Amino acid sequence: MRRATLLSLLPQMVTAVGIHAQSLTPDPAAWRPMSYANLQGPTPDTATYAEIWKDEIDKNNQLYRESGDRRFLGGNAPATEAHFVIWSRARSVVVSLLNTASGCVMKQGNRDAAARVKLCPMRVAIYEGVRVRTLDAGRGCFLEPAPGATLDPSASAPYASYDVATKTVKIGMLVAHQAVDGCSNSIPLAEHLP
Repeated sequence: MRRATLLSLLPQMVTAVGIHAQSLTPDPAAWRPMSYANLQGPTPDTATYAEIWKDEIDKNNQLYRESGDRRFLGGNAPATEAHFVIWSRARSVVVSLLNTASGCVMKQGNRDAAARVKLCPMRVAIYEGVRVRTLDAGRGCFLEPAPGATLDPSASAPYASYDVATKTVKIGMLVAHQAVDGCSNSIPLAEHLP
């Protein structure tokens, strides 16, 4: 996508990015910011996302323990997740990225936006009744605020949309009003959704 196209999407985005539930939309193709969940101390609201990433969270916890860091014995070591949820009567689909020290690598930092972009593992979980299929989806860009910083979602945000006709999730990112190269991806779901 070109920068002008990405910037034209901003008015369609919700006004806040943070640890809030994703709102329902009558237009799945509208670009929306991804929602975040803190998985250090899982709660009923974050249990779904913690379950998607249980193996990676356990691995991250083990690496902290092996390094001698015992601060997080009462919960998980630092782990933050970003997600985009697609609901239908038959199923729900969660596109999720996990940000941990052991699972991500730095892509770029931005002092003006007080944020870092990291490449982190991405998964797709498909829920149909009690059946769950979890698929690895490679790596995606995760926007991490600098310690103590608050991001302005009109300037910096990860976003996603869903093309119903092609059954494709599109994700991307703006930082300081600029599209981040290498962060626009399409995730085709057609072969996994009847």
